[in-house]
Amino acid sequence: MLGKDGTGADRPAAVTVGDELTLGERPNDNLIWMLRAFAERGRPAQVGLVLPDHDEVIAFHVRNLLEQGCRPVFISGGIGGTHDDRTRQGVALALNRPLELHEECDAILSRRYKERYTEQRRRMAWLPRGASLIPNATGAPGFQVESVYAFPGFPSMLKPMAAAVLDDLWGPADGPQLDAAEITLPVPEGDVAEPVEDFARRHPRVRVGIYPRIAPGGPEVSIRFRFGKDDGVSRRSVEMFLSDLQVRYGAKGPQNH
Repeated sequence: MLGKDGTGADRPAAVTVGDELTLGERPNDNLIWMLRAFAERGRPAQVGLVLPDHDEVIAFHVRNLLEQGCRPVFISGGIGGTHDDRTRQGVALALNRPLELHEECDAILSRRYKERYTEQRRRMAWLPRGASLIPNATGAPGFQVESVYAFPGFPSMLKPMAAAVLDDLWGPADGPQLDAAEITLPVPEGDVAEPVEDFARRHPRVRVGIYPRIAPGGPEVSIRFRFGKDDGVSRRSVEMFLSDLQVRYGAKGPQNH
């Protein structure tokens, strides 16, 4: 399906903005939610980024994502009215568009805040030229310009707003589009690296990850296989390989997800 601007919209990227995130002061739940939302619609994100409240840094990375063919680019955070909300400025700079007072957004905010509609709140109505509004039932609108979609950082606002955009782009989510199987082996990752690499090379439709750790009983490694839920050939290949790994390495047992 095409995005609203007519461009291909099958290589999404998720971006969260905030110094509190880049400094590690708060967990980045919004990024995890957006990545899952893309995956549940069968279009896993190409990139997930965390950016500071800095115009030029935001602009550089948004421009780079678009140049690399990522569409849509979802951005969460930094569209409020305080001095450290810099997403509007960064997106405008990335797209070489000036910020302009968006009359419809200005009217919405004026009705919402009435006598509390300060100059700081009015900053939320200054959007990149040509932007369209993303409705928000409980606060200030988000905005879309070209293939960039900007949302508030409040999870209670982000989730329904982004879900509505995704439904419009790709239709309602059908749940996870990938099935997965995982096995844990009581050996270091280096012991299984060669056969796993060989399997991954022979089965390019299967996404394979190796995750080592040091357990109380010694080194362990978990191997996770991801494949299309309707891909019976890959599923059977994974099941055969799991059985082989169990025999060779004394697995703790596979888990299907």
